[in-house]
Amino acid sequence: MHSFAFVFDSVYGIQYYAKFNPAEDGYKVRKFSDGSLCNNMIDDYYPDGKLLHKGFYTAGVLTEYINFYPDGKVERAFKPVTERKNELKKFYQDETLKSDVVYLDGNSILWQDYFDNGQLSYVEEYDKKHQRVMRRCFYYRDGKPESIFLPLDSKSSGVIRYSLKEYFANGQLKEESQSIYSPDSYDFLKDGDDKQYDDKGTLVAEFIYVGGAINQTIK
Repeated sequence: MHSFAFVFDSVYGIQYYAKFNPAEDGYKVRKFSDGSLCNNMIDDYYPDGKLLHKGFYTAGVLTEYINFYPDGKVERAFKPVTERKNELKKFYQDETLKSDVVYLDGNSILWQDYFDNGQLSYVEEYDKKHQRVMRRCFYYRDGKPESIFLPLDSKSSGVIRYSLKEYFANGQLKEESQSIYSPDSYDFLKDGDDKQYDDKGTLVAEFIYVGGAINQTIK
């Protein structure tokens, strides 16, 4: 048995079992008290006897599961969709969807988080090979965009340039820039025109970047 305090994270919820799930970057295997690997369906309970976790294990690896809040509502559910695809859904305690993640071949290709009011707060999507970011966007609680990161163009070698637009809470454009992916730093570097505005829409600064460094100051 597990206490709720032991398995529950105030930010991420009942995260304890993710370490047994490779799709969630889990690297551990679950074992019985005698040291043998867990297999088949296993149920865990809260100290009061209510169901906490119901998971299917294969040689200690978690392949499908549901976690429950103390009141019996589903906290999250991870299940296979096809032989290659899995989906993880997390919920707030009032059953509102909190997060929806689609995995393909063990990599997350679509990740969506939601505010407790049901509004989308974040979305990140990759191509099927998990090699290119197709979009990465943040939103305010009222649905207005906070930042929108999208590919600008595509070549035979893949997407090479991205556009980033950031916004104030009032919807006014805050900054617009371009970037390229650097395999050396494993990060995106500003490359091209970068314009910055105040919350009234007035252009306050403009730069030209090359490989992440300011090459020219225009304003």
